[in-house]
Amino acid sequence: MSHSTKKQHHEQARKKHKHEIQEHAREAARRGRSKLPIVLLASGLIVLLVVVLVVSLM
Repeated sequence: MSHSTKKQHHEQARKKHKHEIQEHAREAARRGRSKLPIVLLASGLIVLLVVVLVVSLM
């Protein structure tokens, strides 16, 4: 395999990878952010507040 052929294959692979990354970014932007981390954080804070209230009232 000649040097120019290797260079051409490398360039095609680089462009394909760049295109895949851009496609993934577009898809992620279209989906939006997940609400799960916010829900978990809020529920954890509520549980913590309930535990503190129960312990302080005993």
